[in-house]
Amino acid sequence: MTGHYARADFNFVRSFDAPRDLVWRAWTDPALLARWFGPRGSTTTILAHDPRPGGMTHMRMDMPGDSGTIWARFVYREITEPSRLVWVHGFADAEGNAAPAPFFDGLWPMALLTTASFQDQGDRTLVTLAQETLDATPEECNTFIAQIPSMNEGWGGSFDQLDELLASRS
Repeated sequence: MTGHYARADFNFVRSFDAPRDLVWRAWTDPALLARWFGPRGSTTTILAHDPRPGGMTHMRMDMPGDSGTIWARFVYREITEPSRLVWVHGFADAEGNAAPAPFFDGLWPMALLTTASFQDQGDRTLVTLAQETLDATPEECNTFIAQIPSMNEGWGGSFDQLDELLASRS
């Protein structure tokens, strides 16, 4: 299918009032990651966590109310402590296998290459999150692009929770 794939990008930047080593731990310690990752009101459980190239984090997110359960996985490509994490981000099944998104009728990309960069800003840390579609069809890219406002809300909500967690640990 060479030539049938497209690419779309998403970027999100936030400055946190915490030192970089603490922000890094919030992304790499499974107990801390579970406390902030996911939509507000959801309960995240980290089922497997192996942050090394080729390793995987597998998580379950129980959504608020009776909205169901979403499974996700990160398959790490690069870890440069404390400045950079790169992983393939996608939905999963209960066993941690890659699975289609539970919404958008199969038009959501199966995989997103995700890069989180952490930069010192004095006593603060700048986090830059970048996602790009991997091996996506033009229709999947269009769905991804149409959902960027929702992704801004979603990552914004998660980063709000991260901000709260960091404030409680500073």
